This record gives sequence, C-alpha cells and structure tokens, in this order.
Amino acid sequence: MMKKPTDCYTLSNGLKIPCLGFGTYLTPAGEVTFHSVAEALRLGYRHVDTAAFYQNEADVGAAIRASGLARKDVFITTKLWNSDHGYDNTMRAFERSLKELGTDYLDLYLIHWPTDASQSDDWDAINLSTWRAMTALYKEGRIKSIGVSNFMPAHLRSLCETEVPPMVNQIKVHPAFLQPKTMEFCYKNNILMQAWSPLGRGAVLEHPDLCEIAAAHGKTVAQVCIVW
Repeated sequence: MMKKPTDCYTLSNGLKIPCLGFGTYLTPAGEVTFHSVAEALRLGYRHVDTAAFYQNEADVGAAIRASGLARKDVFITTKLWNSDHGYDNTMRAFERSLKELGTDYLDLYLIHWPTDASQSDDWDAINLSTWRAMTALYKEGRIKSIGVSNFMPAHLRSLCETEVPPMVNQIKVHPAFLQPKTMEFCYKNNILMQAWSPLGRGAVLEHPDLCEIAAAHGKTVAQVCIVW
C-alpha cells in the first residue's frame, strides 16, 4: 500500500513509476500551472502528468527546472494528441513536446486516445503505426516507457502482440466507476492500469459508502479513493 508520494510501482520493463502523480488537466497555462506544479513538487510529488492537448507543457517544464530538483528525480508523463496519430506525425509531435517541456527525454509517453472504428476503417493500422513510432523512440532511449490512455481491450490486442507491448494504460477509474473488463485485460497482459479522475472530479467525495469507510479508518474519502 502506498505510504508516501514517492512510493513506486514497477513497470514491465523494470522502470519505477511513482504511485501518485500530479495531474494538470484543465490547469490554465502560465502562472497557474507553474505555481501549481511548483507547490506539488515542494510538497513531495515526484510525478507530473501533462499532455500536448493541455497546452501547459512549457509551464510544467519551467516549474520542474525552477524546483531545484535533478531531472532524474522527477517523473514526467505527457501524451500524444489525436490529430498527431501515425508514424511521422508522432515523431514530430514528440519533438514538440520535448521542446515545450525543455527536456531531452520523457519518462512516459502515452497515446492520449485510440483511433477507433468511428473515425476510420483502418483504425487498428493507424494505432499500430503510431505505436511503431513510439517503440522506435523507446528503443532509442528517448522515452523510458511507453503506453496508452483510454484504450479498451479491442484497441490493446494488436499492440500487445508487438515487439514492445504497452507498459501503462491510463483510464478513467474510481470506486464508483469500475472498468472490470479493461482491468482484467491489463492485469493479464502485465500493463499497469493508471487512474485518471481518481476522485471522480469530486463527485464521489460525498458517497455514503465511501464516507462510512473513511470514517472507520480515520481518513478522508479522497485518501480512501487514492489508496484504492
């Protein structure tokens, strides 16, 4: 069980990833992101999650540099946006994210959303092309781990048959929103399942069952959800 923010899980390639990450979705670019990330790092967070779509990568990078922490001591995750799928587009998007963050490598790079059947008849081939680019960058050592976000089992199967299967799948999950089929698939394929919206964007904080559990352990509902 996680005791402190720097406690880690171990990915399938042996890389350590801090259990608790500081997310920056909907955090406005500029001073708000800079000061939020700076304060999170001051309080002990060592994993910061951003994305090209959030448009705040530059401020995340600036806060990390200003923290005085060594680059190796902060785990940085960012994500590839939907419009950048495909091999060449992925390569270009990766370089943009590195430049914005002001770093020469990523700890974790995720495909933010899959291309699916509603977008293209060739959705699986597009996802595989994107994955080949990420695999190439991983093998070059420019990314320490690669994964996906919001992928369901149907999107994951082909990727799991490649030379380097996904190491992480970041999906929406919290005690009031379970994704059992995806959870089972990830466990069977040694993919770390990472939660976004672990507090249900605040919606679960008044859930009576969770309030009862929290009270029984002398904790807040938020603490219960995060440990869960």
